[in-house]
Amino acid sequence: MYNVNFKKFLSLYQNPLPSTRSGPLFNAFSYPTKISPEAIAVFIASHTKPGGTVLDTFGGSGTTGLAALLCDKPTEGMKKMASDLGIEPEWGPRNAHIFEIGVLGSFVSNTLCNPPNPTTFSEAVKSLIERANKKLGWMYKAKDMCGNEGFIRHIIWSDVVVCYHCKTEVSYWDASVQKSPLALMSVFNCPFCKKECVINDCERALEEVVDDFSNKILKRKKRIPTRIYGQSGKSKWQREPNPEDLQLIDLIKIHPLPSTSPNMEIEWGDLYRSGYHKGISHLHHFYTRRNFIVIATLFELCNDFEEVIRDALRLLILSYNATHSTLMTRVVVKKTEKDFVLTGAQSGVLYVSGLPVEKNIFQGIQRKSTAFEKAFSLVRGSTSKVVINNSSSEKLSLPDGCIDYVFTDPPFGDYIPYAELNQINELWLGSTTNRTQEIIVSKAQGKGVEQYSQMMASVFSEIERVLKPEGLVTVVFHSAKSNIWQALTNAYQKAGLSVRATSVLDKLQASFKQVVSTVSVKGDPLLLLTKGEVEHATKFNASDIMDEILNKASIAVGVEQTSERLYSRFVSRCLELGIKVDIDAKLFYLKKQEYLKDK
Repeated sequence: MYNVNFKKFLSLYQNPLPSTRSGPLFNAFSYPTKISPEAIAVFIASHTKPGGTVLDTFGGSGTTGLAALLCDKPTEGMKKMASDLGIEPEWGPRNAHIFEIGVLGSFVSNTLCNPPNPTTFSEAVKSLIERANKKLGWMYKAKDMCGNEGFIRHIIWSDVVVCYHCKTEVSYWDASVQKSPLALMSVFNCPFCKKECVINDCERALEEVVDDFSNKILKRKKRIPTRIYGQSGKSKWQREPNPEDLQLIDLIKIHPLPSTSPNMEIEWGDLYRSGYHKGISHLHHFYTRRNFIVIATLFELCNDFEEVIRDALRLLILSYNATHSTLMTRVVVKKTEKDFVLTGAQSGVLYVSGLPVEKNIFQGIQRKSTAFEKAFSLVRGSTSKVVINNSSSEKLSLPDGCIDYVFTDPPFGDYIPYAELNQINELWLGSTTNRTQEIIVSKAQGKGVEQYSQMMASVFSEIERVLKPEGLVTVVFHSAKSNIWQALTNAYQKAGLSVRATSVLDKLQASFKQVVSTVSVKGDPLLLLTKGEVEHATKFNASDIMDEILNKASIAVGVEQTSERLYSRFVSRCLELGIKVDIDAKLFYLKKQEYLKDK
């Protein structure tokens, strides 16, 4: 193995690295499994010297590129993080090469890493909203209960269920919403036949409509507006829909679509569900007609701005689009709240709830623009250089031995089908990701663990080729499945890379899939790889390591006692010792329960 001085940065791997899911650069654009640029910047500045060259082979939304820019403009938060970790990074400009196969990720990366003047951007946002409002502001008009003029903040729509006793239709809202205390009930008494019904056993009512583009009859889930949330002056209000609201919806039904509206088909894969995706075959089916027209109009108006501003405005619109403008927007119940809490689409899926929400896009984009202005200010003026490559990392367009350091966050097997998920935004950009080159475990794509491992091995071979002899590689990875960990291990070992140290990346707010999954990993294991082999004298196996980790758990505190964190520690320890990870998280958790019973 090459002689590398690890002492100055090994403390980075001795404690969990905090990666906050907040701040302007993080909040500007939502992207699954995202890591804060500030945390990555601390790693870059600790593993390289100013002028060094950094590579990310799975660029995502460009956080490693942003991190390189921040190395030249460190924030107070970054300096504190380094101080807390006991390290002394060398701040200054870096060069970064970001490779990302996704159309959306590349667009986000390019735009954020080449920011416009924040003031010019702010003025452009104001102009865009004013012009769009002049054309379509009437679509969000509404009156309060006293007849005062105002505007819609958002509308809760409702599926319609069919009583399986009398076949009468009842809105999902009426069937499920209990108001005092607020709750979503699973059982209701039909208001017509008075018999009890289990909501999940009821069919959803369907309706036939004429499709905007094909003019053919489309059968889709029936949805009706059930609650209007508005504002008149400074007064916010809510009420049931009235005849004027319904007349407005009828007017919108006959309003022509913008000529540039995309008529694009959805390419369904692993995320398709026959229930809530009924009738959704094209992009416009993911929207109420009002919000599809608004997004299309905003995109059309962007064409009137110069390129750097145009791309920034498009990114702003897309940042609000899939998360807050589609039928995937939803409400949730929180025990401490008397009313529904408004939220966006669930991360990592294309879920449409029984109570989808139609938000006021003009308001939302205006609010969101503040985060972009702050994000642009943070990185604008950096002398670091970032090159974004919208291409596969299985063949890097870089010469041998040119990279000092790699920081990368590969796709986690079958965890998130990025290309399928991102198409809701990519279709507005006019092209979608080439799924044949997507490194993923996917039943829909016919890619199993073996092919995933082979494609990952190609990437790690390229990493080894372009890495300098003394170069270093930090890999963040997350999986609850042992076969995925084995696929990763085989990939980097086949390329001639070995684990030198391990740690855990603390994403301080868990993603949706980490929250709802019955088997998840809290804190993504973080690996430091180098060229060459590392000799391991241990005779332990995975079961021995599991016993070691569980024994330590008895004296641990807080998050270090959780099953998820312990499994991350188990995986990290195995990889550090060169031991095959052949125990799934599910089995590990069962063993932990047995261990606690014996104590």
